[in-house]
Amino acid sequence: MTARIERLVNEAITRDIQPQPVAVTYDEFDEKLAEPMRIGKRLAEYMDAQPVVIGPDNDLVGLLVFDGSVESDIFPRTGHRKWWEAGARYYTKPQDNLCLMEWQHSNANFARLIRVGFNGLRREIEASRKRWLGHRERLEYLAGMEMAIRGIERRAYNCACECRRQAAACGDPVRKARLLQMAANCMQVPMNPARTFEEAVQCLYFSFDFLADSIGRPDQYLWPFYQADLANGTLTRDRARELLQELWVRIHGYTRHSSGNYDKGGESHFAVGGYTIDRECAWNDLSRLIVESMMECDLYRPQVSLRWNLKTPREVLRFMMDCERNDKNKRIAFANDEPRIAAMLKINKLPWEVAYDYIMVGCNEPAFQGGISLGGCDGNVLRSIVNTLNDRRADVLACRSWDDFYAIYEEELFRDLETMVDWSNRFNMLRSRDCNVLSSLLLDGCIERAESATRGGASLARTCISLMGGTNTIDSLCIIRQFIFEEQRCTMRQLVEALDADWQGHESLRAEILRDGRFYGNNDDFSNQMARKFHTSLYNFAADRTDIWGFPLSFGNLTGYNPHFASFGALTQATPDGRVAGAALLFGSGQSDGKDHDGITSHLLAVAHMDPTGIMCGNTIMNLSVDEPTVRNDASFEKLVTLIETYFREGGLHVQLNHVAKEDLIAAKQNPHAYKSLRVRVSGFSAYFTGLREQIQDNVIARTVEKVK
Repeated sequence: MTARIERLVNEAITRDIQPQPVAVTYDEFDEKLAEPMRIGKRLAEYMDAQPVVIGPDNDLVGLLVFDGSVESDIFPRTGHRKWWEAGARYYTKPQDNLCLMEWQHSNANFARLIRVGFNGLRREIEASRKRWLGHRERLEYLAGMEMAIRGIERRAYNCACECRRQAAACGDPVRKARLLQMAANCMQVPMNPARTFEEAVQCLYFSFDFLADSIGRPDQYLWPFYQADLANGTLTRDRARELLQELWVRIHGYTRHSSGNYDKGGESHFAVGGYTIDRECAWNDLSRLIVESMMECDLYRPQVSLRWNLKTPREVLRFMMDCERNDKNKRIAFANDEPRIAAMLKINKLPWEVAYDYIMVGCNEPAFQGGISLGGCDGNVLRSIVNTLNDRRADVLACRSWDDFYAIYEEELFRDLETMVDWSNRFNMLRSRDCNVLSSLLLDGCIERAESATRGGASLARTCISLMGGTNTIDSLCIIRQFIFEEQRCTMRQLVEALDADWQGHESLRAEILRDGRFYGNNDDFSNQMARKFHTSLYNFAADRTDIWGFPLSFGNLTGYNPHFASFGALTQATPDGRVAGAALLFGSGQSDGKDHDGITSHLLAVAHMDPTGIMCGNTIMNLSVDEPTVRNDASFEKLVTLIETYFREGGLHVQLNHVAKEDLIAAKQNPHAYKSLRVRVSGFSAYFTGLREQIQDNVIARTVEKVK
């Protein structure tokens, strides 16, 4: 790392690098304008009024902060007042112990912007106008978009002017030449197509504030510029590394130190590797340079996932896992192209030319460059077990076979899933009360449809409901089948009476269940078949269904930053898997609480085989905790690489690693001051362990720690 980059990294770690916003007084008459025109006009005025801040170590320019006086970035909902009204009532608050409203991610198509510039988007707006002649509201929206582009153009011009002003006052000829080059870059991008690697990175740096979420697949869209500039001698690998590292500083610094999410990696997340459109391995020298440049920077963001596929060389997986084991900030995770793309082709009905180009965002959530997640709804799937045993008690007591019971259960499951979809649609309608102009410029479909992304304008959208308690549900079904119908260790009446009493007076039955239960996560045929049966039911429910905007349904199982698994669990009575009333639910694809007792290989294979339909191709995670000697000893580490490769070849969708001793986690909870620097992977993101909520800390501690010998 150069001294310049080291200073920038230290600056971002010690203080906020974003400039202080300058308040703007808007014309009150703006309120008479059509909503998108008011938004576009005020965006232009706001951007023009903001100061251009260029430090002595900056080679890239464009830091900008929106203060909420205008509707800007759709990811943090800046200025989206209707969202905050709805969030006050529904965000993270369980409704009927079934659903709650969560955040959504949306992902700018930076690849397209670098290719065509905002002037190219202007031309798309003109073409869209011709399609919408006579449609006043659509034309008003396009007018608002064009106004926002004028503000962006003015902002880029102001950046160029400040570079020239500093160059005129600079006595250092080297720095003066750099400032003049920065000015030239700003006169080219982001308004016009990038011509060089530096211009492409400058375009990304400048435009990140317009939708500060994922940067998609930079190793793919920056690759042609990187190749060409290396070939013509205008770029070196070291110079490319510096530019990337300044970009990482900028992304890390977007989240202010005062934010409760400052230490979390999920604020920005992208992907490397994957497939090319020609079905070849997309990993290239720039992919490696991107990861190497990140590893040198002691930053929390961005985090990155390797997209593995059958053409990914083992050396690439090993390289990324080696980086992961040495990354104290825990920024690296792993996803499998094979099941995810297959599911997108089958469930989302996307062509290969779209599906191959998926990205990762937030807490390991799949999306597309220029796309939006229309999920933002978490559900308690374990409630369907409780409803079956309570509301359908007479029916289940009369069951004579397992098949009879499952038919009743599936009815209750489908009833809850139907209600979840209703809630998800309701939440999206609440979000649609806000109009977004700025971020929507960078989302595919919004210009063509002349509609805000909040109102169904984005064409590359995915709908996913994240299910809490999926493993509890599978285990409960296993116990009912094993103990009642197959081994006849107890009757249905005895089981429901034990659950009614929260196991009080029935401790021996609970102990027997926990000792002898055939729980999921051990790769035995019994529990594996139950996991597949449950996920097939989810698939059958979702088949040919769409959300309110017309997008197919998928499911996931991550909880994100918030302990929804504990919130739902606190409201859920005892369940057949041995869980007591009020205990937190399980989330993710793997087991916890020590029920996965057959070792790491069985654990991984069980997860790899759980979903033959691909319905869980949404926001799904697999937490794998291994003891520290496994990653520190080279021989066992090589075995771990082989295990992960086998897991992916068998169909595993995702994995993230923790290798922190359980004793250290327990000690950190008891004495947080002594463990302030301890970071862990949680639910698709990394954070300091001592800053996590207690329910999440307890979940991380309870995870089974596997050993590789």
